[in-house]
Amino acid sequence: MKDLKEGGLSTRNATRGITLIALVITIIVLLILAGVTIATLTGENGVLTKATEAQEETEISTEKEEIAVAYNGARAEKRRRYQYNSR
Repeated sequence: MKDLKEGGLSTRNATRGITLIALVITIIVLLILAGVTIATLTGENGVLTKATEAQEETEISTEKEEIAVAYNGARAEKRRRYQYNSR
């Protein structure tokens, strides 16, 4: 088979050049995706920030619920005592 030359390069070298270009483009795309992922995770509206906010809201709601349960329990106990003493 004859060695074909285009612009001074053989087809064998041109194929290696395309492979190198494909590798560089792939690396650039991966870096862009990594940057987007990091921004999504750590941004002001990122996943980690929202998870922290949700955890804080859950803790506050849990404490409010515990206070409400204790208050209602105390009211029920007071009613029981009042009804017992009324007899």
